Amino acid sequence: MSINLAAITTTALVNGLNPCGIGMMITFLGYLIVFGGVEKTKKQKIKKSKFGIDLDSKILRQGLLYLLSVFVTYLFLGLFFYGLAFYLQRLWLASVFKYIMAGILVVAGLIQFKDVFWEHLPFHLRMSNKGYEKINLLLARSGKWMAVLVGVLTTAFSTPCMLPLYIGTTSYIAKSGLPMWQVFSLFVYYNLVFILPILVILLVMVGGKQVVEMKEWEHKYNKQLRFLMSLFLFGIAYFLVK
Repeated sequence: MSINLAAITTTALVNGLNPCGIGMMITFLGYLIVFGGVEKTKKQKIKKSKFGIDLDSKILRQGLLYLLSVFVTYLFLGLFFYGLAFYLQRLWLASVFKYIMAGILVVAGLIQFKDVFWEHLPFHLRMSNKGYEKINLLLARSGKWMAVLVGVLTTAFSTPCMLPLYIGTTSYIAKSGLPMWQVFSLFVYYNLVFILPILVILLVMVGGKQVVEMKEWEHKYNKQLRFLMSLFLFGIAYFLVK
């Protein structure tokens, strides 16, 4: 089975635009700005790129560490779920596995669609309050390894909202029967595209955009992003069963 690279690219981009990931990145950078001591003294020379980005900024360094942590964690998660899906598709339940996965994706898509119009109703695909509390406690600490740990925990606690699309894509790749080196390349590519929107958020905030402005943007487009995610969840479900 051939792989639709355009579909994988768009799915990765939409998953990267997930309110969970963007919201956590804005919160993380907000903590760095307020508590991380990122301001330089007047005697320090600020080295900026032609786009007005402070190349020596602590926000930039910590943000890139955070992104690298998210990238590596999601890459390993993807390979794990690929192995699981590859194995299950070759057992006796192979004929029904794709329908089970498609059913899960449709349910996830319906929940995302529900949150666009009826957010007050129960059942949501979002990070739990407990997850937010644990990450916020960690954000109060300093040090470069804090960014790495926050990236790993964000990946873990964001699974309800970010994993359905990823697992759907993983099952789609497992169905293709491609050799392992191509599979690995696809996962590297997917995750590079996945972190692209968060990288843009990082560069925008390092360039001087205020946390409040970014939070307003996130809130303004939250429903549109959830609607997009619901459509892509339905789309991946279709690709799995066709």
